[in-house]
Amino acid sequence: MEKAKKTGIKRIVGIVCLVLFAAVTVLGFVFYDEIYGKDGLMYRDTGNALLNTLLRLLPRTMWTVEVLFITLVVLYVLGFIMKKVFRGSPRRVTIGKLTMSIAKVVIWVAGGISILAVWGVNVGALIAGAGVLTLVVGLGMQSLIADVVAGVFLVCDGTLQVGDIVTIDGWRGTVQEIGIRNTKLINYSGDIRVANNSTIKVFVNQSRENSYPIVYISVAYEEDIPRIEEILRENADRLKERLPRVIKGPEYLGVNALADSAVVLQFGAYCKEEDFFQVQRDMNREIKLLFDENGIRIPFPQVDVHMPTDR
Repeated sequence: MEKAKKTGIKRIVGIVCLVLFAAVTVLGFVFYDEIYGKDGLMYRDTGNALLNTLLRLLPRTMWTVEVLFITLVVLYVLGFIMKKVFRGSPRRVTIGKLTMSIAKVVIWVAGGISILAVWGVNVGALIAGAGVLTLVVGLGMQSLIADVVAGVFLVCDGTLQVGDIVTIDGWRGTVQEIGIRNTKLINYSGDIRVANNSTIKVFVNQSRENSYPIVYISVAYEEDIPRIEEILRENADRLKERLPRVIKGPEYLGVNALADSAVVLQFGAYCKEEDFFQVQRDMNREIKLLFDENGIRIPFPQVDVHMPTDR
């Protein structure tokens, strides 16, 4: 509730700022000569040095606001186009998000340079110096470059896409975003993990093929295994009907182990990866109900104690 309230306040503040920026931009275009012209109102001598200074700063301030507004509009329009063009398959969505991430950086850098130019900074010299600085910084930012390159290859190869369920370094989650530097995963409880693209060396993509959850059901040693297997064959269609998330199966795979207190039977079924754990729970439930209906006992742990006889 509190989070939603804060989000609503931020949205309102953002809309108000955007409206103000739009109003300033419109005024700047409508009264261009009066505001920016050398003979305009802002450059007339009022007889007050402080007021003259403030009036001369106003055109640059308005110009800065206009650049910010135009930058935001370009980002919004580009984001809208990206969503329309790169939609449908997870691969297209992933490429769209990565392209948008790169475009945001380029657009904000261009906007920043434009604002500096408005305030009289020698942008040409700045860009020339930035080239040398970029070379120096690039040598010290090899990991960042590696992250960007790795992200591009992840998307282009199609091995990782938004919406895929993957396990990276033992952490299982759904790919939420592949950015220019890192990849975000979110798990079933809403926890988010951020991994640098260059560190994703080995991962398991569990969304490309159907998954195969396995469950183990124990029965008492006194139970007749052939009878249990016959009951399972007779009720195979019934189990399938009661397990709508199962694509194929469930299958009885045989006796998995002769445990201390029970005979352990193994079952499996094919399903989508996002249904993996739910299918496990559903199979446990339905098989338990089937066994209860047919008087098949699932035993408690038992220990045989042998006492020495008196001599």
